[in-house]
Amino acid sequence: MASSRNSRNITFATFNLYNLQLPGEPFRKATYTQAEYDAKIAWSARMLLELDADVIAFQELWHPQALHDLFERVAGLTGPSGKVFNYDLHFIKEPGITWYDIAVAVAVRKPWTAASKSLHKQFGPGFLLKKRGGKRDPEDNEIEVEIEKFSRTVIALDIVNADKPKVPAITVFASHLKSKLPTRLDAEEWAVPAIRNNATALGAALSTIRRTAEAAALRDILGDALRDNDRPVVLLGDLNDGASSNTLAIITEQPSFKLFEASASGARSDRGLYAASRLQSYRLIGAGEHTHEYNGEREVLDHVLVSEQFYDHSDNRKWSFQQMRIWNDHLEDGNPASSDHGVVRAVFWWDPRPEDKPT
Repeated sequence: MASSRNSRNITFATFNLYNLQLPGEPFRKATYTQAEYDAKIAWSARMLLELDADVIAFQELWHPQALHDLFERVAGLTGPSGKVFNYDLHFIKEPGITWYDIAVAVAVRKPWTAASKSLHKQFGPGFLLKKRGGKRDPEDNEIEVEIEKFSRTVIALDIVNADKPKVPAITVFASHLKSKLPTRLDAEEWAVPAIRNNATALGAALSTIRRTAEAAALRDILGDALRDNDRPVVLLGDLNDGASSNTLAIITEQPSFKLFEASASGARSDRGLYAASRLQSYRLIGAGEHTHEYNGEREVLDHVLVSEQFYDHSDNRKWSFQQMRIWNDHLEDGNPASSDHGVVRAVFWWDPRPEDKPT
């Protein structure tokens, strides 16, 4: 029987740090004072203590030292779960090397540890968005998208439970896809009045095309990890689109769900990923929550996506979904030290199918 105190349980979270940068260092044509930085670290530390997650994907980190400063504030403390805050941090660059813009990072709490790490900046060989014009449908014009890399590097970790070697390794991806904000047009296009008058729509279209391309390239990488094996896979991050969007449909490949006992749906999904927000909504708990608000539009942009090994009704289940929670009260409080995104946590208990329980 599953237990809340089982060391094989695992909790995933995604946390947009909203431009976490060292004091005095530039970000978006601005800098933090020491007081502003201290306030941001303090707010983020309180959120970490509430999250109490085993694996956390971060977005919008400008400098590795800032994340080290944050975790020094909570090191050795105990969260509500009774687990000690003892994490290894993983970045897109090796120790001592910084980067030029916002980046993702991952924190992994012991006894979970990263056995290997890989980085994905360039799109893989399975990505090609090209369609030639043809005679079958002359109105379907040819199209080619020339994007070759992610706007932010994707981190992939293979994590293992050091205390329970029979628990299968989990491949965790951390990602931050292109935002919905319109891309700024270049000077050449801006100089044309007709184009300038339509700049917002064109900029939004460019952002959508890039995000869609990134989703397809990410799906290519995920497909390689998922295909023809029983490896548990998790994708965490700010994907900048909702659970019902085309972006998420591309990434998840829309696996089937079991909606009634006699249904055979959901028993197997070798390639699909399940959104924790969708798992939560099927339990009719918190289905109306959101992680971002812009111009009055509320959406869940920050996601925990899991393979069939975390889906209750899968024949290949290893963990059982318990709960997803979104912290979003701070979106309304106007505190400059907080995040502009809700923070998401999903809890899974170790609960393999009865015929597949290692000791």
